[in-house]
Amino acid sequence: MSSISRTAAISNTVLCIVAACGILLLPQSAATGAQTGLSFCAQVLIPSLFPFMVLSSFVVKSGLSSFLSKPLKPITQHLFHLPGCTGATIVMALVGGYPAGARGIKALIDQGNITPKQGERMLTFCVGAGPAFVISVVGTGLLGSAWAGVVLFASQIFASLFIGILTGLLSRDSQPSQPSPARTSSIRFADALVESTSDSTGGMLNMCAFVILFSTLLTLLQDSGFSQTISQALLFVGVPSSTANSVVSILLEVTNGCSLAAHNGVSPAFLSFALGWAGICVHFQIFTSLSGISFSRAKFMAFRLLHGGIAALFSGVLLHISPKTSEVFSTVSQPVQPLMAADLTGSLMLLAACAMFLLTLSAKDMDFSRKKC
Repeated sequence: MSSISRTAAISNTVLCIVAACGILLLPQSAATGAQTGLSFCAQVLIPSLFPFMVLSSFVVKSGLSSFLSKPLKPITQHLFHLPGCTGATIVMALVGGYPAGARGIKALIDQGNITPKQGERMLTFCVGAGPAFVISVVGTGLLGSAWAGVVLFASQIFASLFIGILTGLLSRDSQPSQPSPARTSSIRFADALVESTSDSTGGMLNMCAFVILFSTLLTLLQDSGFSQTISQALLFVGVPSSTANSVVSILLEVTNGCSLAAHNGVSPAFLSFALGWAGICVHFQIFTSLSGISFSRAKFMAFRLLHGGIAALFSGVLLHISPKTSEVFSTVSQPVQPLMAADLTGSLMLLAACAMFLLTLSAKDMDFSRKKC
């Protein structure tokens, strides 16, 4: 065993022991954190993210990505220096929430439409907060203004496009490696939907598990006084109190981090950075979505920092040139509220009706070929 592997094993063991001690010593805090994470999954994460995960996987598995990406082919090839069939996945990544892009990238690699190296480059800019979370949860729920959410979301889109163009320009002079031949077998529309739903369900369960885990960990850190110790240390070196009190939450989990940051009255630039960084919890969700795909975790996290920095800079510029934006961010609203909850029975009936309709469609009318880019 190498020294690096030995150090990692020791670190993991120590972390496990510390976490176990925290759960044993503060069982009520652990239970509260788990309940908070579970509530967030049910009320926010699943309704806002799961449909996009299914859709992003479906457009690739069904072969629709080649068709939908045709209008974007000049942009993806000349601006991002990527195969033309990646256009639909890039769009889904920009509007579908953090892991939606990763699911689409994995599907493209599995289909042989892009190489793992191209997928790794897409990962640098195809991971971002979706409008459902930024505008509805952060903007309306936390800041009491949809316009504030629009500004924050615009900063995330700008950062993603900037990094995508930058990485495309840096790879412009090198001939992109060709992916392995894509599978040419056709797949029925209904089969593609079933596969996409099944894959996304497993991914969704993994993501919820990480959210619950990190929510529990964050509650333990807060109730044990560790977060306050870090805050005091940051205050001692001159970090503003609003930022210092939010650092641990932002580092670990983006939702609780943004909620705490908004209540502490942090600047919009810091909120933009928090959304761009996304938190270690989201990072683990991405890693789970890309299981079996080789890519650099360190490079991914470095680009998350870059994304956060660019988003913060862009939101700062908007704040400077737009009086309306400055006025919106001068006040902070009430704690985050759950997204609008639909009636569960009605939702299930709607899903069942859609499934029955799809399954009764003629197979010959619903076939798409899995075409190479």
